[in-house]
Amino acid sequence: MSVTWHGTYDLVVAGTGAAAFAAAVTAADEGMTVLMLESTDRWGGSTAMSGGGLWLPNNPLMQRDRAGDSREEALTYLDATVGDAGPGASRHRKEAFVDGVGSFVSLAERLGMRFARAAAYPDYYPERPGGKIGRAIEHEPFDRRRIGQWWASSRGRDGVPLPVKTDDFWLLSRAWSSPDGMTRGARVVARIAGSAARGHKKVGMGAALACSFLEIAIAQGTPVWLSSPVQDLIVEDDRVVGVRTIKDGKEIHVRATRGVVLGAGGFDHNAELRRRYQGVDGTASSGSSGNVGSTIALAERVGAALDLMDDAWWGGSIPPSGPTRAPPSS
Repeated sequence: MSVTWHGTYDLVVAGTGAAAFAAAVTAADEGMTVLMLESTDRWGGSTAMSGGGLWLPNNPLMQRDRAGDSREEALTYLDATVGDAGPGASRHRKEAFVDGVGSFVSLAERLGMRFARAAAYPDYYPERPGGKIGRAIEHEPFDRRRIGQWWASSRGRDGVPLPVKTDDFWLLSRAWSSPDGMTRGARVVARIAGSAARGHKKVGMGAALACSFLEIAIAQGTPVWLSSPVQDLIVEDDRVVGVRTIKDGKEIHVRATRGVVLGAGGFDHNAELRRRYQGVDGTASSGSSGNVGSTIALAERVGAALDLMDDAWWGGSIPPSGPTRAPPSS
């Protein structure tokens, strides 16, 4: 079937959360032309609404602080907690993840990201072999004025648009019961007041991470199209060569000479898929409303293998009573 192409890029990326942005800015840094497609009218995905923590064992910030971690301990921990859960959790993939931490952080910092260690944040199973405290990193509070009008369409507005950090939260809950909590509360108030006095409009956690990613992508010349879902993957000779999407309400075809990255989230807002794979009824979720599993279905249709569909990052939350969605905690 002949396709009329309306544009060509080296890489087309579906989604605008951390995974999608990481792929996009890395490719652009390598000299590729990149197009990012967001299915909803809000960019940032669940990342922008979340705590924004990045679990990165033996990362450069730990090494600078001589915090004590190693490749071997990280892999031991992954083996103890994840185990052999199928192809998606193979030893090769675990090694690829751990070995890629340093280069990702170095690239992100070179491109302008400012990270901080969540030094008091433990692994979820710190008592398991290889478990540690302080492996997570997060982005420093970010002045959202730097992205201009893009903030108006950020999903980070549904989160916690204040310059708070991960270690702030658990201490703030003790603000009236412990000296450490009171000190942290005063520090957060001073941070907010200082930011406002300088005319800054800083945000923290996942909103800061997403804003920083967007700023880099825009500086690299990467267009980000909102309300542009990937409706279909275009295949030629058993290879995905492009996508069918929407631009300004019109259906168009975009060629991808180097590939298509599907980083468009999970399926927490798809009742049928949740029942099928996880035995969960309903679609009440704190994740992005765009997480309906559409790109998963497209990938499966062209022969992609699915794995670990029965699991998720689970956490209890209270459904909002109004239009504002409560943010997940991490």
